[in-house]
Amino acid sequence: MSDKKEYMKEYYKKNKEKIAEKHKEYRENNKELIKEHSKEYYNTYFGKKSITISKWRQRGVIETDYYTFDELYEAYLYHPDCEECGVTLTTGKRCSTSKCLDHDHTTGIFRNILCHCCNSKRR
Repeated sequence: MSDKKEYMKEYYKKNKEKIAEKHKEYRENNKELIKEHSKEYYNTYFGKKSITISKWRQRGVIETDYYTFDELYEAYLYHPDCEECGVTLTTGKRCSTSKCLDHDHTTGIFRNILCHCCNSKRR
């Protein structure tokens, strides 16, 4: 197994441009197929998780000592009430009870899972 792995690494190094060109050609010839596959994927649990975590990273949220992004996502997903006011949290269209991941904007450290109203007050 190790020999094959080493061989593939060397092959990739020697043929990097050729491989990149084949991938580019494939993407150009299969745009609709790729688009459909992506659409299906982003409607799955893992696709939604990927999008959410990506947005958190873009907004500067970082992993903490007690939460990895996977654990944080699970807590966020199944957290029913605002930790500040106790209102039942909603998802979907943005409103005062929408679920928000509260974090410190300077350090990026996660603080709480709040409703949009309480999160807006904290900034």
